[in-house]
Amino acid sequence: MSLSHPRLALGAAALVLSALAPPALAADLSAPRMGTWGFDMSGRDPATPAGGDFFAHANGAYVDRLVIPADRSSFGAFDGLRELSVDRMHAVLEAAAADPAPSPDRQRLATLYRNFMDEQAVTALGAGPIQPALAEIRAAGSRRDIARLMGKAAGGFGGSIFSVFVADDARNPQAYAVYLGQSGLNLPDRDYYLEPRFERQRTEYRAYVERMLGLAGWPDAARSADAILAFETRIAQASWTSAQRRDRDRTYNATDLAGLSRSAAGFPWADYLQAAGLGGAKRVVVREQGAFPELAKIFAETPLSTLKAYMALSLTDKAAPYLAPAFDQANFEFRGKVLTGQPQQQPRWKRAVTLVDDQLGEALGRDYVAAYFPPESKALMEGLVADIKTAMRGRIETVSWMGPETRAKALEKLSKFSVMIGYP
Repeated sequence: MSLSHPRLALGAAALVLSALAPPALAADLSAPRMGTWGFDMSGRDPATPAGGDFFAHANGAYVDRLVIPADRSSFGAFDGLRELSVDRMHAVLEAAAADPAPSPDRQRLATLYRNFMDEQAVTALGAGPIQPALAEIRAAGSRRDIARLMGKAAGGFGGSIFSVFVADDARNPQAYAVYLGQSGLNLPDRDYYLEPRFERQRTEYRAYVERMLGLAGWPDAARSADAILAFETRIAQASWTSAQRRDRDRTYNATDLAGLSRSAAGFPWADYLQAAGLGGAKRVVVREQGAFPELAKIFAETPLSTLKAYMALSLTDKAAPYLAPAFDQANFEFRGKVLTGQPQQQPRWKRAVTLVDDQLGEALGRDYVAAYFPPESKALMEGLVADIKTAMRGRIETVSWMGPETRAKALEKLSKFSVMIGYP
């Protein structure tokens, strides 16, 4: 498992094994012990019949007494592990920031961490960091320019009515493919725009759009907010449902650029892919093929002024957590409080840890391993997994319901199982 997510790769190991951290990092950061193994019977609600509501029967008392921290919208056992990992990564970053002679990687960790934590400097910058990108949007004189900006956004901040990414080819695991999908919605799902039960969220979203455009200095923020909501609603109407998007057969439609341009005319595909750094792609896989013609039509019919306002909003919305407190607070109040019910913003140091983990996870992971995951712990975990593989092989070799051919295939698959514990 990649160390870009040490919270996943190492958090579980920290729970199972005693941490052997250096004294400077070990204070109050030792791994919790599992206690008695088994099902916690005190979490049940015997008053609820198992046949009526099995979840409440099995977990009702636990849910009733669970206290969700104010800086979270949900909480469970794995969140507890995440908290331990965040505390430990915080200690690693504080040590890096205090290192008088850091290595190049530790210098990067310290620089990113300190810069995010310097709220006074961030406040002084105001909307300055996004002004060059906003100027590009203002200067867009055609839909081709907008398509280029959408393609450029694939590698950073901004928005687009289509998504583009490179992944394993679902029908040829020996190759990669360029995938194109529907996008363009700044609310979590198309239902938020179309169903009556989300009317409050739509109202709050419209107010949020106006607020963010105002902070960014975009002209006529109120009118632009109305236009953006109408634009995104059209996109939602054309978009596939979540259930449709889970169909692996319907979401694999390979084509070349000429075929894409014929089926979804009205969108400058060549400009978009070139700006996304994929101009040399000869073949793409379209996911929501039935939605693409209508999305391209919406793009072609929408006034340029609305497309530009939409791009400005998408840029500001995604950059807000890294901008001055006015942007960050507005973003949290809508995306945190309104959409997820999270009462309080996480403290800045926790958000700094998450940022460094996301952006410099390999470098952070190396220091994390040195402090909290010694080689002997890794060896113990690898031995445990090896025992599981041995036991599984024994089961496969003797299980009665497998035929000879199936058994051979199962043993072959087991032999190719790669064990990745913590690192590299």
